[in-house]
Amino acid sequence: MNEVPMIIYEGEIKSTFQDVDEAVKKIDGLMRQKFEFISSRLLFNIDFMLREILNNAVEHGNHFDEHKKVKCRVSYDVPKLEFIVKDEGKGFSTTDFHTESHDPRMLLRDRHRGHETILEMDFDVNIEGNQVTVSMNLNQEEKSWKINY
Repeated sequence: MNEVPMIIYEGEIKSTFQDVDEAVKKIDGLMRQKFEFISSRLLFNIDFMLREILNNAVEHGNHFDEHKKVKCRVSYDVPKLEFIVKDEGKGFSTTDFHTESHDPRMLLRDRHRGHETILEMDFDVNIEGNQVTVSMNLNQEEKSWKINY
């Protein structure tokens, strides 16, 4: 077991959807390098989740202000893969839309569908102000991976 988490990606992203797209593609490539046998299903889920939380930070947190940055950190600490995204906005409370029972009907709402979809993909989501931490326990899936430290 590692004593220090492996940092897969750490950087600041300009508040544009184009920069989010470039960052997600870079992270995808790094994930493929570090985890040679990662499943395409998991890569799809990670791509979807990252785009959702980064786009939300750009749009709702930083209001497309290109002078504001979105910080993103992706790390792996056996068995947990963790994504931390922080914008320069005021933050928000999840009490307006959080549900303990992940009711699939929630996906049909006009707003907050991304949050519910991420939960349905077995990610754990913690939102504190202007920082979102998303994690996933990879204990089962990683057994077939070759991990390049």
